[in-house]
Amino acid sequence: MPNTSKSSKKTSSAKEFNPAREAAATLTPIYLKGVQRAADLQKKSLDVAAEQASDWIAVYKKAFGYFPVAAPTFFFDLAEQVVEGVVDTQKNVIDLFVEQSEAVASTVDERAEAYNKVAEGVAAAVQAAVVRSVEAQQKALSFAAEQSSAFYKNAKNQFGVEPVAAVVDTVEHGTKAILETQRLLIDVASKPFVPVANA
Repeated sequence: MPNTSKSSKKTSSAKEFNPAREAAATLTPIYLKGVQRAADLQKKSLDVAAEQASDWIAVYKKAFGYFPVAAPTFFFDLAEQVVEGVVDTQKNVIDLFVEQSEAVASTVDERAEAYNKVAEGVAAAVQAAVVRSVEAQQKALSFAAEQSSAFYKNAKNQFGVEPVAAVVDTVEHGTKAILETQRLLIDVASKPFVPVANA
């Protein structure tokens, strides 16, 4: 009889096969790698957009040297600050998303038995966080567009000379293109997480 009790203790204390735990252990590292790769890709695209904006701003600064009117350095400095601010904000949001993804992944190991309930709750929380984040980013982009539009309007009024107004128009179109590109990037990046409205 002592042998029977030992063998039954072994059986009850041995880890039983748990498909949810096994799936989580297999999929979690791949999921985290994918999130990190997507985040790196988005950050690199933001860096490229910032570099391109910086290049255009430098070209416009140089172009103003050919006009008899003093170059509005404040305008160019503000444009650079706006681009840097938007890029930094986007990168912080990406980092926050990566951290949230890592936190979610760590909870999977602790709660493998209740994986379905946790996954539904986490998916809803992540979806809500992404929706709020997208809304906040869209508001920030709209605010940046409003501010830059007002600035360009003032610049045109202040420097009413035709060549300067043409350059200001060009810079304004470039800024609008950058902001629209950012808006499209946010839409594309958030598409898998944002619920589709029922038509």
